[in-house]
Amino acid sequence: MISVIIPHYKDYDRLILLLNQLNQQILKRDYWEVIIVNNDPHFPFVLPESISFGYSLTVLEEPKPGSYAARNKGITAAQGNIIAFTDADCLPDTDWLKNAWDLFSQDFKKEIGILTGPVPLFFKDPDKLSDAEVYEKYTGFTTKAYAKEGHAITANWFSYKSVLKELDCFNAALKSNGDSELSEKISKKYRIVYEEGIIVRHPARYLAEDLVNKYRRLLGGTFTRKYQHNLRGFRWFLLDFIWKRYRFAFKKLVTVSPKESLAILSVCHAINLGAIKEYVDLRSGAETKR
Repeated sequence: MISVIIPHYKDYDRLILLLNQLNQQILKRDYWEVIIVNNDPHFPFVLPESISFGYSLTVLEEPKPGSYAARNKGITAAQGNIIAFTDADCLPDTDWLKNAWDLFSQDFKKEIGILTGPVPLFFKDPDKLSDAEVYEKYTGFTTKAYAKEGHAITANWFSYKSVLKELDCFNAALKSNGDSELSEKISKKYRIVYEEGIIVRHPARYLAEDLVNKYRRLLGGTFTRKYQHNLRGFRWFLLDFIWKRYRFAFKKLVTVSPKESLAILSVCHAINLGAIKEYVDLRSGAETKR
């Protein structure tokens, strides 16, 4: 059985879209279940009585802040021997579970540590991209290259429950980077398998503010994992991060249209300002963003 675990935090409308999309999965309903783990202690998650789905759906509450704490709660409650992770704003293809099921059914030696695949972006209006969408258009998710490096992202991730438990699941203290940390540990003992047919679509972020928050969260996760007791090292990491954003923007000035290149430059500048604010906050002892 496959247990699909979805952490949820203040994204109700897109979660409902995801649940409806899962209703289109072609894998037999007896072979999978869905577990939503609400991570907002102030607003318990309740589905209206008018909404029903044709598959097993469980809703849990996890008050400890962070999607990794929520995923761990889902793993503990899961009935399946295979765990699938995706996010509340994602839309898996209709054969997502079926293709994963077929691949695991052929893994007789239980060598797969993580099964992952493409995470293509979709846009509100492909003919009229916002500045943030233009940036995402040229960055996006490089899941294939990431898998080759021994990593995966939780937007599109399958693992045996036994493998996750063996390696103590996710680091619940992290607000970001937990997928990088756990997938790296898994890759040292098991295979990271990338398959083109395992597809989950992810919305491009529409506002530059959303990208700023994303990168502040990522920087906070990196700080917690690697630099909490090495502020000087984190400062050099931050300077390198800022330089890479501007270098990317300057390269685009001569490779894409002026309209797109200026949009990218504007977003990179906003991201870098946010990164500096995150550094100042972390130095003052503030919690990492979620």
